[in-house]
Formats: sequence, structure tokens, C-alpha cells
Amino acid sequence: MIKDDIIIVACCFRLSPEDMLNRLRHLIGSRSGIVGYLVCANASIERTLAPGWILLPSDNRDFDFSAYLKGAERVRQAHPESRAVVFLNDTLFTNHAAAANFNALWRQVGLIQSLELPAIAGKTDPYTTVCLRNPWSGLAKYVTTFCFMLNRHAITFMFQLRAMADRDGVTLERSVDDPLWGNGLHPAFRQFLKASLVYAQSPYLWYRLRETKFSPQQLSSKARTIYFEHRLSGAISEAGCIVPTNAGPRWSAYINFHELWNRVLRKFGI
Repeated sequence: MIKDDIIIVACCFRLSPEDMLNRLRHLIGSRSGIVGYLVCANASIERTLAPGWILLPSDNRDFDFSAYLKGAERVRQAHPESRAVVFLNDTLFTNHAAAANFNALWRQVGLIQSLELPAIAGKTDPYTTVCLRNPWSGLAKYVTTFCFMLNRHAITFMFQLRAMADRDGVTLERSVDDPLWGNGLHPAFRQFLKASLVYAQSPYLWYRLRETKFSPQQLSSKARTIYFEHRLSGAISEAGCIVPTNAGPRWSAYINFHELWNRVLRKFGI
């Protein structure tokens, strides 16, 4: 592995920064050469949490991606030569098998640092309904963004996401059910987003809409985060590479088993 600092940008909202840091440290274990930024919409000032770990405040305009973009901006300023940046949010711990996903991602660090094209690594999921391919890359898979990694060549795409969204009409100024919202999107992908957030009878409706009420503004923000996830995969894979952490039968089975077991444990409150 090429030896240089690996940056972690972690978004915490459900977990406190202190709890998030404790879980991250446990996850990282004895791995060295890591610089970490915890980004939190509930934080009021920047401060040092622990040696090598800084808390950054952020707005919640684009939910998790507001934090990711805030952290990416700090990486650009303070670590312009970094060749591997890990982005994750606290659902890694609350909704997923944290160790399995992190370990699967970490084994890709050396490759991500070495690739000469823009590259994104993470767990890939298939398109299974409404829109069966990424409109920008043409691939049938995308990288989920609860835990992923970018190389130096790919980080620039993070800073283009908001401009891309504005061009495609995925704005905060219109509600998702507005006829003009998303007017620049591929029609099937626009329906894919609405099936996640608008159509009440959709079996693919965002699970939190079944338990919490959200304002039109919040739904517009959520729509942008879903858009960003797919747009980032599409833009990077169009220009470079996707490195799935669940590629092949061994690692696919490894992650699927631990995700299933984690769901069982959560169901029983363990």
C-alpha cells in the first residue's frame, strides 16, 4: 500500500460527535495514518475533538451531502495531495453492518490510491425498478453513499454536484411534486426519484416517510441527496472507474451475510 494520509469525512446527525468518534475509533482499530473530520449540522463551532480529529459545523441544506461537501472542501484546502478520502455517515452504525462494510472498503485503499483515473469505491447496488440503468454512465449499478471512498482524481466531481443538480432542475426552490421540478432529468430517473418520495402507493417509498412527516422543503433536500448519490456514481464511472467492495461471490456473500445478521440483531434490539 502507498503510505500517505487517508482522510475520513464522517457525517453525524443521529449520533452525537462524541459517540460517532468512539465508534469510528473502535472500527479503525490499530490502522494508522488517518486524519478525521466529523461534520455535524448540530455543531456551532469548529473544534478539536481529539488528536487528529476535528469537528466541523455544517448546514443541513442537502442532508448528508452538505456534510460531505463541507468535509471535501476542507480536504481540498488542507490535504490537496491526499489520494484516498473515505466518506461515511452515521447510518453505517445505525442501519448497516459497520465493520463488514468498512473492512471491505479498506481493502481497496491501495488500489484507489494507485488508479490514474477518477475512481469511487463502495458497496454497489443494482437498479431493480423504474429506472434500470444509471442515466449518465449507462451502468446497471451505482455506489451507495453511506460508506464510500474517492481518489484524488474523483474528488473534483463532489464540487460539481450542486451545479449539476441546478442544471437538471433538482432544486430546493421547487417541491418534488411540482411539474417543473427535475425537468432536465432523464424521464425514467425522474420517475425513480418520485417513486421514492412522492407516490404514496409506491412500494419503494423512502422508509422514513412511513414513520415521520417531512415538509416539502425537506423532501426537496432528500431528493437532492438521492440525486447526488446516483449522479456521483454516474459522473465518475463515465470518466473513470467504479470499484465495488462487494464484487465477486466471496465479498458479496460476506457483506450480504453481515447486513442480514445486522438487521436481525436490530429487529430484536440487540
